[in-house]
Amino acid sequence: SSDVCSSDLGIRHFDTAPYYGYGEAERVLGEFLASRRDQVTLTTKYGIQPPNIVKARWVNLLARRILRLAPSLRKTLSRQAQALTKKGVFTAAEARQSLEKSLAALKTDHVDLFLLHEPTFADAALEEIHSFLAQELQRGRIRAFGCGGDYRVIQSIAAAKLPTSKWLQFEDNVLSRRIEGIQLTGAQCITFGPFREVLAVLTHWLESVPGRYAEWERQLSCDCRSSAALAALLQAGSHARNPDGIVLFSTKRTERIASAVKVASGNQFPPEQLRKFNELTRTVPHSV
Repeated sequence: SSDVCSSDLGIRHFDTAPYYGYGEAERVLGEFLASRRDQVTLTTKYGIQPPNIVKARWVNLLARRILRLAPSLRKTLSRQAQALTKKGVFTAAEARQSLEKSLAALKTDHVDLFLLHEPTFADAALEEIHSFLAQELQRGRIRAFGCGGDYRVIQSIAAAKLPTSKWLQFEDNVLSRRIEGIQLTGAQCITFGPFREVLAVLTHWLESVPGRYAEWERQLSCDCRSSAALAALLQAGSHARNPDGIVLFSTKRTERIASAVKVASGNQFPPEQLRKFNELTRTVPHSV
């Protein structure tokens, strides 16, 4: 139901990978997008394969039921799945196989973005990968390509202006402002993690000194004690830093999707309020 709502509310870009959802995410998204493919853009990735044990659909369905009954097992199962995951698979043959499987699972004949998933610099520099991607671009099975992963690696790929640096995905938020350096290289940016731990850190910092909440509320003219208001400001800040790129967020709660769409419209906060928030958050230590 949240997926249907996301489309109805105006979400027009979806990011997935063979590894996500214990190997199930692409199939679920493919079913959802079957009648909506021409209304959205779509990113998938390659280079990280889900464990063989979860490639069978019945295993995923069983795991979901177990997690609903015992959500405390989620972290344990996630750690075990990560330990069994095959990473660093960046040959042209593996990339071709991964793309074909993704297209079948997603029930589409093309993806708009095809990213190397957590590559090393050497992976991103492989000529056989560059040739494969250029061929698939010409065939029309991908519309653009790039890399997503650890910021330090992404930074080195961007600085070298590799063929795989046209689109780059990395974490960026008010406590880890990374995007400006990547933008200077001419790359298109996909950022994620506007809320990830940042909201908790920011809230703790505001609570740690008497009068700090009141001062922020005076300067921002909003209720900074509201986690929803702070989250909206964090997301709006991400959009402001990346106006020509893509800002990703994830949630299972329908009301948060509606709020995120409202923020993404760009009409919720005036420029001066965002400028002031940007200025105030620069005073927050990265580790509190």
